Amino acid sequence: MAARNESPSLAPATAPGGSAQTAEPVLDRPAMLATVEHDLDLLRELVEIFLAEAPGLLAQIRSGVEAKNAESVERAAHTLKGALLNFGARRACEAARQLEACGREAQLADAAQLVSRLDSEVTQACRALSDFLREVTP
Repeated sequence: MAARNESPSLAPATAPGGSAQTAEPVLDRPAMLATVEHDLDLLRELVEIFLAEAPGLLAQIRSGVEAKNAESVERAAHTLKGALLNFGARRACEAARQLEACGREAQLADAAQLVSRLDSEVTQACRALSDFLREVTP
């Protein structure tokens, strides 16, 4: 088992002016640590895997919406949602959940708008995760 590596750099992110953010944070860092029982090595690995796989999942969702393939949208959105849960990315999770529901119900009429929102939320999550990697990588 890998040694647990707890770091003070996992404090909640602050806004550029130095004050705590008032809006819901993109990531929930305490939840991220809890997911891996405070194993930073494992968390770094999960982040790297997510950053590598997220673009492909977004592409699957987009192509599923364009092709009106509800099953493909549901499956890719479900996978993305599950991955996002590891990082407490609640806004992105919610967008993925809505797309998953659209796919499950074969209701893709408004899915293009949801894809745009999901893309924006995942982009923010990826930036925050990249920042996190820079902070915790020795």
